[in-house]
Amino acid sequence: MSEKKRKRRSEEGNRPAKKVAIDLPASTVKVSFLEDNDVLGPVIASTPGLSFPTNIPLKPYKKGAKDNRILPPGHKSAPYEVLLQSSAHPKLDYLAREEQDGSADSLLKHYVGVYDPNSGELKLMEAHKVVVRSTLRSELEELRQERERAAQAKRPMISSKRQELGMEFGTKKSKKAIADLTENAITPRNLGADSASGNGPPVNNTVAAALLDSMAATTVDMPSREDHQAVVDDSKPRPKANLQATTPAEVYPTTTIIGNEIMTALNVKDWIDAVAEKREVKLHSRFVAKRLQEIARSGDVKRLKALRYILLLINFNAALKPGKYGKGKVLPPKDKLQQKLDVSGSLVDGLKRKFVPPSGELTRWHIDNLIAHVAAAALIVDNYEVDVFDLREDLRLETKTIKQYFAEIGCRINPATEAERSKLKITKAEAINHQIAKLRIPLQFPKQRVIVNKRR
Repeated sequence: MSEKKRKRRSEEGNRPAKKVAIDLPASTVKVSFLEDNDVLGPVIASTPGLSFPTNIPLKPYKKGAKDNRILPPGHKSAPYEVLLQSSAHPKLDYLAREEQDGSADSLLKHYVGVYDPNSGELKLMEAHKVVVRSTLRSELEELRQERERAAQAKRPMISSKRQELGMEFGTKKSKKAIADLTENAITPRNLGADSASGNGPPVNNTVAAALLDSMAATTVDMPSREDHQAVVDDSKPRPKANLQATTPAEVYPTTTIIGNEIMTALNVKDWIDAVAEKREVKLHSRFVAKRLQEIARSGDVKRLKALRYILLLINFNAALKPGKYGKGKVLPPKDKLQQKLDVSGSLVDGLKRKFVPPSGELTRWHIDNLIAHVAAAALIVDNYEVDVFDLREDLRLETKTIKQYFAEIGCRINPATEAERSKLKITKAEAINHQIAKLRIPLQFPKQRVIVNKRR
């Protein structure tokens, strides 16, 4: 008991007799926010999945949040984003930027503060949070060159499309302006008459000849009318034709019109079994219904798959819905589209890859391309002589429009002859809507219209 008392007294003896005064912070704190207009403030960097070397210097940049352009030093406009870039590594490029992925963390703002206890002042500055990524320099250079090549190839195509649309649908004034762009000629004068009549000073023939020679040298590499026509043909919404074909069957093979992936996925066994067992097949296409029995009995699987492909495209076109603000068309959800088409998911994905752009919105160009493929597949089914009436009814088009689609793929469209009327079992009056599209060698494509100015 006495030992415990001595221990308690010794512990009490170590305690100070008076309380030590502690410096308390100021009663009021003055907070100020520092702008990083001239000097970039601190940043918080994360390197997910990356071992970032500490000896790599990073060069800071400020990028406008709205126009995405690099701001000059000292620029005081807000808001902005921070970019850190380095090419000091022999093989890798490092880029640190603010990533907005929509998560709660990406919406947070971080600040760094320095408190001075003597003056009671707290200085705050925003610390931008960036994520450091690395890119292989050789791969980045390949991507840049590929973008440049794509942009260069796209420029003449867009220009020719605009001129073609202007010549087709523009006003007289716009057509004249487009024609003036392609007109570059010098009209020779009657030099002797001008000199004799005293209307003006004589013109030096040597200067005119030199000018013409220089123009010939500069225009030797200019594209010809045939080159312009080739560019226009490549930009049109239609399947690519084999211009070296010697027979109609070689112009549009199934590998071009349908593709090996879709051709393999198409199933026609149910049609063959239904026809063999004389069971009814419900179809929503006049064109397909009229030809199913004959082709299924013949055992021609290639033509039967082409027929199924036509039915698939007709139903695909019918399933499209108007886009926003009435511009273009969009696809319904995949499950509803698959239910309407009554096919497998792989077939739906194959059609989307072939006819739907990455944006998901089909413009007039994409719809025309789809219908042109329907017309080309109909040529395979009907041995390159097609009565356009059934497809006109299935696609709900006018006779003039469906004829134009077949003309765009190189067909010659003529009224049905007496032998063809007898084969189709139609009267002469009914034959007005039954135009026959035939694919023949050589192919005949619509030419680009050229407006010639009439000189007064």
